[in-house]
Amino acid sequence: MNTTIFERQAQAALEDRSRLIGELRTLESDPSVADAEKRDRVKRLDREIRGLEAEAREAVERGEREAEVRSLTQGDSVGFLTPGRTPDHDESRQWLTLVPSLSEYRAISGGVASEGGYTVPTEVSGKYIDALKAKSTFLRGLPEGSIIPFTSATFSVPQLISSTGADYAAEGQTIAEGQMVWGEVKFDAKKIGEIQWASSEVLEDSAVDQRRVIADNLLRDASLKFDSDAFTGATTNPMKGVLSQGVSTTLGAGKTAVTYDDLADAVARIEATNGTPSVVWASVDMAASLRKEKAAGSGVYQGGSPTDSPASTAWGLPILPSAFLPSKTVIVADASRIVVGVRRNATVRISEDARFDRDQVGFKLTMRMAGVSVAEASSVQIIKAANS
Repeated sequence: MNTTIFERQAQAALEDRSRLIGELRTLESDPSVADAEKRDRVKRLDREIRGLEAEAREAVERGEREAEVRSLTQGDSVGFLTPGRTPDHDESRQWLTLVPSLSEYRAISGGVASEGGYTVPTEVSGKYIDALKAKSTFLRGLPEGSIIPFTSATFSVPQLISSTGADYAAEGQTIAEGQMVWGEVKFDAKKIGEIQWASSEVLEDSAVDQRRVIADNLLRDASLKFDSDAFTGATTNPMKGVLSQGVSTTLGAGKTAVTYDDLADAVARIEATNGTPSVVWASVDMAASLRKEKAAGSGVYQGGSPTDSPASTAWGLPILPSAFLPSKTVIVADASRIVVGVRRNATVRISEDARFDRDQVGFKLTMRMAGVSVAEASSVQIIKAANS
């Protein structure tokens, strides 16, 4: 059997693989294809690419075995894909550099469209965003519908600026024509990322699941960075925070702590604009103050007995403490009126190649977020206690 047959087989497989990779990248950048359909098609292409790689490698191996046999039986020291000293040997082997290595394949097997594919299962990606939400005080206060995936570099939030025109209409008469004025708020996707390194010895010898510990720590760091801007980001920050978008009320002199009565007032202000209060975010000192507030003249804690679980609600709303809120600050919000965009779910990837010479393993977390957008300022009531 002529060994060039194996070369042609491998070359044909690699050409087909190159064509499918082109299709994959075109598909990833096509915004007209629905996400569900895109995931299914990418999975199919991924399977075909892997099959062609296996076919190319099998052809290479068969060619090498055939060449070895020929070399032994014919006394020829030069065979197909085996070391030799003929002038054309290097040229005949140049095409082999097209056979993908594991590192090369990793370069096209990421987790998000336009960032390398959909080969990270959606279930895994979902678990990461759920884990991030569990660690983020800000995201934990939002309903599911307020965290919106988007597929472009810019996240646009339609905003109703004004609506007028409702009036009484007599029987048979023309109903008044109203007018709605719409605007939009645009946010650019911003990437949060971190890389941590661990020696293979640490991973091998650790008594705990060190890989999970590192991944959890990366998620924690990312959630802290996001929370910082989501609460306090100014207009110049990558992410504008709710403190710069809500309505602030500063308590009078002598009121150095926010009380349950103050929360009740904020709830009423939101309800007055047909909002539905759903969450209380509090600075650490104010969360502690609310927990220790006592009923006038009784010495009894408003939040219940100290032997019970710590008070975690106020007027039925969850109280979520955050170290990123300035001292003496409490936010009461209708969280359904707050929107956060997710361009790329928080994803942890592992590489054993980047520092191959040092025998270190790299753990990389990246995510891309946009927002935060508040539909109307009255939906976020900020209460600030007096300094003295």
